[in-house]
Amino acid sequence: MSVDLLDDTMKTQLALEWERFRKALSQAGDIAALNLDEWRIVSERDRKGLPPAVSVLAVQSLVKMEKSGLRGQSIRLGEETKDSTLRMLAKAQSGEIQLQDADHSEVYSVLAYQAGKRLGLHDMPASVFGDAMAYLLTGWMQAHAVEARYPDKLIYEFKKVAGSPPEGGFLWSNLQSLTCRKAFKAMIETAGLVGTPAFR
Repeated sequence: MSVDLLDDTMKTQLALEWERFRKALSQAGDIAALNLDEWRIVSERDRKGLPPAVSVLAVQSLVKMEKSGLRGQSIRLGEETKDSTLRMLAKAQSGEIQLQDADHSEVYSVLAYQAGKRLGLHDMPASVFGDAMAYLLTGWMQAHAVEARYPDKLIYEFKKVAGSPPEGGFLWSNLQSLTCRKAFKAMIETAGLVGTPAFR
């Protein structure tokens, strides 16, 4: 359960993902620099307990997909169209990937948990926020929260501000838009109410 289980490539990948979160959550506050010493890192998958654990297997999978370009489903929208705007959009998004796998979900749940802690959430609200973020980003739900309705409520808060995720999932450029950043702020604020009478 130590950062020593990660090699330099895995640490670099997690730092990249942390910076993506840092930008996307900037409306809610600054989550500061990554500190892997705060994380629970395990060699085998462990989806129980708090703080949520990230497995070396999941991080290895992220690195492998990043290097191979197989991080998810590539965007090819508009390549065959005569509409110049759609062609420009397709070109701009050609390097972006939609994330739709369980390994990203596991890592993103922990990233969001740690970010939530940095933004002032206690363990349970931070885990609810992590589970909701993992689902929004990947379509795969993690189950660290006590009740499934808690992450659902946060996802609903996101949708009220930013709308439903596009078919096939989000791109990081979408998630870093002002609308999504405001929606993440609303999620953090709602997560802070978990366990209180105001959370319905």
